[in-house]
Amino acid sequence: MLQIIDHGDVRELRLSTWKSRLVGYGVSAFVTRNTLIDAGFPDAARELAAYTDAHPIDGAVLTHGHEDHSGGVAALLARGIGVHCAAETEAEMRRVEHVGMYRRLTWGSRVRLTPPLRVFTPPAALQLTPTPGHSADHHVIWDAERGTVFGGDLFIGVKLRLAHHDEQMRPQVAALRAVASWQPERYFDAHRGLLQDPIGQLRAKADWIEETIGRIETLVTKGWPDARIRDEVLGADDPTGRWSFGAYSKANFVRNVRETMAGAPRATSEGVSA
Repeated sequence: MLQIIDHGDVRELRLSTWKSRLVGYGVSAFVTRNTLIDAGFPDAARELAAYTDAHPIDGAVLTHGHEDHSGGVAALLARGIGVHCAAETEAEMRRVEHVGMYRRLTWGSRVRLTPPLRVFTPPAALQLTPTPGHSADHHVIWDAERGTVFGGDLFIGVKLRLAHHDEQMRPQVAALRAVASWQPERYFDAHRGLLQDPIGQLRAKADWIEETIGRIETLVTKGWPDARIRDEVLGADDPTGRWSFGAYSKANFVRNVRETMAGAPRATSEGVSA
């Protein structure tokens, strides 16, 4: 399913399938300055390609390599559409990745990128800017002339308690504050669409992560095991954490804080600090 939502000079392409809707997920790509921002997920690649057939674009820019943002790249390349991304994102798309069943069921299986990327030079107004944390290769796209940020997965929600197994919590705080300092008039989130009060929401998320890190650090210092810290600070495990077998869970938030905390006691396999 592809839903088109127009925001003046920005067109939102809201992509979903019955499987993604079943678990409450969808993702948006955007078109601005005749450039596609992100490429949706594998199971929606055909619909995205059909859109580009009917509405020709100059090329695409990717925020990062997760399959719900790069899943349509192969279909774009097959149509001769160029793709621009960070070198780290291209490497991510070329890497053999064995993702969890929950991701394959939600988004479909991404085709590993093997052909060379067709060169695309995006408009000078669209600046690809590093904002690591959600993933090591995560970027946002800043259109300073129009005061607009295309934020990929930097935001998603203020009090997002779930984290991927390789997600880094501390760099997200710096990235959120940096983007807020640009004073954007508009912020387009891949899962929330156009944010209301983007500066306030970005700052609120940075504050919440910072506060949550502090609470976790206090309990780590007291010797609490990760599971108990999770329940106290973030709440008990939820269906997503169980369905993903911990790959996308609250436990990852706690684990990352512990692992990046200087002098923190490690957590044993039994979940008891050592």
